[in-house]
Amino acid sequence: MSHVCGGRQRLARLGAALLVAGMLVACADDSDGDSTSSPPSPEPASATLDPAALDGMSYASTSVEGRELAPGSAIEMTFEDGTMSVWAGCNSLFGSLEVDGATLAWAEEPAATRMMCDPELGEQDEWLAGLLTSGVTATAEGDALTLEGDGVTIELASAPTDDLVGLLGRTWTVIGTVSDGAVSRLPVNTRRPRLDVGPEGLSRLFTGCRSGRTTVSVVATTLAFANTTVQRGRCTGPARQTERAVLALLDGPAHNVDLHEHLLVVTRDGRGLFLEVR
Repeated sequence: MSHVCGGRQRLARLGAALLVAGMLVACADDSDGDSTSSPPSPEPASATLDPAALDGMSYASTSVEGRELAPGSAIEMTFEDGTMSVWAGCNSLFGSLEVDGATLAWAEEPAATRMMCDPELGEQDEWLAGLLTSGVTATAEGDALTLEGDGVTIELASAPTDDLVGLLGRTWTVIGTVSDGAVSRLPVNTRRPRLDVGPEGLSRLFTGCRSGRTTVSVVATTLAFANTTVQRGRCTGPARQTERAVLALLDGPAHNVDLHEHLLVVTRDGRGLFLEVR
């Protein structure tokens, strides 16, 4: 009986030794495996958009996926001094710009001109205003800008500045004023200011209250005004307010000129005019 017990004890000790040896081998294998495995890949850094890369740039859409634009229309965008103006075939939308990481949006509800549009273009304006108010993911690379949001991808390319020389020899009618990035319609029951611009820039002026003259010249990609004079007289009420907005701009160079076919936006120091060009 003692021989049997002794045999069992030897077998138990042998089994324990084998178990320990197996555990050591397994640990060694695991250690070897860790030493040869590749380190975990770092998570990609979050993309960000540099607002300075957009300043002074104008873009036009080359393709839109996820929504069909109205026939013959395109999306145009201009960035200047912390503001973003957008045009998609009818009204111009204008407001302060906000960038958070890679998200591009208006800082508040944009102002817009109130021109009559075809129903399809009017609906397109509303869609675009909502999209850019909610915010889109923006990627700027070289002359290309990509906007993504709400299932839509908009590809845009840098667009040349409109030929401002074509503004000479035409009539500019004020349809709204700009103050601190906000656009306001002209006061009710006031006459619209107007510039009848000659081919050489000599212009007859109506401020909404008084007549006068000014000189318009094209300087590179902007406009300059000089020699502005008005008749003697006194303006009161809303007409006086409108005249002040007009005369404040017609003195020196404009800082930002945004032209979309027959719609012209001219601003300086946060103030300016929306004009219809015919």
